[in-house]
Amino acid sequence: MIRLVFIIALCLAYYASLSQSKPPAKKVTNTTVKTPKPKKKKKKGNPVTAFDFLKSGKGKKEIDELDEAMEDFNRAIEINPEYELAYLARGKTYFILQEFDNAMIDFNKTIEITKAKMESARKRGNVKTILEDHKGATKEYNRESSLKPVLAEGLYNLGNVKFFLGDKEGCCADLKKSGELGYLKAYSYIKKYCQ
Repeated sequence: MIRLVFIIALCLAYYASLSQSKPPAKKVTNTTVKTPKPKKKKKKGNPVTAFDFLKSGKGKKEIDELDEAMEDFNRAIEINPEYELAYLARGKTYFILQEFDNAMIDFNKTIEITKAKMESARKRGNVKTILEDHKGATKEYNRESSLKPVLAEGLYNLGNVKFFLGDKEGCCADLKKSGELGYLKAYSYIKKYCQ
């Protein structure tokens, strides 16, 4: 009897090991067809929004069509007079055209708008924190933080304009503020012009 149980156990072990060493059964392939994602349609035609005009102007500026770029930047500002990026882009173009007074006006406007937007976002964040809307507060503080690079670049460009207008002290002050806001390019100019 013990032998019979032993032989049955041995047979079961043998068949178990045999089933494990068999190649896996043929996989059943999924016959569902994946539909391709629709491609994003590119906008055709003329720019419509301030962002469209800004983008168009930047493209024209890249290929040195500065007059056409200026028209697009002006149109972006007409559509949205509080669009700090349009003032920044137009100011850079004025700088290239060596219209330093106009560049300074646009860089000052960039800084003014950006500071106002940052302050508004910070205050909204403070209110939302008091109201215990922590997700909303985080969004506002992130919005404020996202504007810092624009402010830093505006200060950097304003500093460069002041340098060309002979205001070395104002140039260095703006470059220093720009560097403190994280615009690292400012530090190379500080070393060059402010030491």
